Amino acid sequence: MGRTLPSTTQIAFGLIAELKPFYGALRLTDQLILDKFFEDALQHRTAISNAANLLPMEVMPFAILLEEHKRNTHIHNELFQLIEELENKLNSPQREIASFPDASQSSSARNDIGI
Repeated sequence: MGRTLPSTTQIAFGLIAELKPFYGALRLTDQLILDKFFEDALQHRTAISNAANLLPMEVMPFAILLEEHKRNTHIHNELFQLIEELENKLNSPQREIASFPDASQSSSARNDIGI
């Protein structure tokens, strides 16, 4: 019978297990970041398995970078949208203030009314 090769998922979990001593030496905050990286790599198991001429450990950093880039682009777009909204809010009161009559005009109008 032929020998079965381990699946990409088994290889990925094996590589993560090999990083256990490194992982254990990290601070908790860094471990949480590394956990997210592991999740990112595992999310792309199919793509990793399709890169048959490369080792999974060679492809995993690209999967992690891909997910990080998507997150950064999303955050950038949100930030840009919030900046635009703030600029619009800051510019709209100036238009309203410009449409109000001068303080000197309003005081003369008050005198005409008898205030």
